[in-house]
Amino acid sequence: MPFGLTNAPAAFQQFMNNIFSNLLDVYVMIYLDNILIYSNNMSEHYQHVKKVLKYLCKASLCAKAEKCKLYSKLVEYMGYILSPSGLTMSDDKVKII
Repeated sequence: MPFGLTNAPAAFQQFMNNIFSNLLDVYVMIYLDNILIYSNNMSEHYQHVKKVLKYLCKASLCAKAEKCKLYSKLVEYMGYILSPSGLTMSDDKVKII
């Protein structure tokens, strides 16, 4: 019989939603442990990143530096490429189809 939290991904998603409740859909999107921070300009983005990191620290969570992409204009997120020009599908996903 397996031990551990039943429905752990949903519980973790709810935990993350509670931590970032006032930032969600303002300049943060979260899916499990993937946090996307978006801004209109770099000075604003710096403040947003700083605030998200403070929220993580306050919740006793940390981000693994080698898995973070900070201040990128082109990001692959959930199979999509996000850029200032818009949303496109990842080439890897298109090849599979």
